[in-house]
Amino acid sequence: MLKMLLLSLLLIPTVCAGGDISLDQAVEQAKERVNGRVISAETRERDGRQIHNIRILTKEGKVRRLRINADGGRRQNGRRR
Repeated sequence: MLKMLLLSLLLIPTVCAGGDISLDQAVEQAKERVNGRVISAETRERDGRQIHNIRILTKEGKVRRLRINADGGRRQNGRRR
């Protein structure tokens, strides 16, 4: 619990400053949002922006996919078709 709190405090300045977040930071952010095990993580370019794509296996056995914008760490909605 303390580890998560310290990690979230480390992420706050990066997100608030609007700076880029690394794939590792995005993975930690995703693990906080979805309780489970990360099964893949990669960064791709989408519409001229860097997007971190993270897949997490939940404790219920479902795979959750999160897209996090590398610029500021905001979660991306919608699916690419």
